[in-house]
Amino acid sequence: MSGTIRVACATDSGALIDGHFGSCRAFLIYQVSPETVEFVNALSTAAADEAEDRNKARAALIGDCQIACFQSIGGPAAAKVVRAGTHPLKVAPNTRVDDMLAKLQQALTNPPPWLAKVMGVEAGSLAAYRELAEVGEE
Repeated sequence: MSGTIRVACATDSGALIDGHFGSCRAFLIYQVSPETVEFVNALSTAAADEAEDRNKARAALIGDCQIACFQSIGGPAAAKVVRAGTHPLKVAPNTRVDDMLAKLQQALTNPPPWLAKVMGVEAGSLAAYRELAEVGEE
């Protein structure tokens, strides 16, 4: 959906982003727009932990999300998340899921360059540079 992002939050408690990518119990999935935050699903990681490459299986679980929030994630695991098409975000320990979603929701109205790229739109802050480049081409 245009103007929205799908976000995965690694959790052990259900209310906090208190999970490590490689050991969390579940991923909470949300669809976030500037106006709404909708809960989509809670995905258990139990089946992924039985896979030969559990980090790859966990990354596949959240592969339809543009952003995934973790309390921590290692470098090789983060690379697998990126290869699955998801932007990993490490957040402060025990960040409340609703607080993180509210911050992302607020950022959607004027996304910073990294978030605009994730959304597939041009960052407003870069528009002036694009205009300068177009003037230079004339």
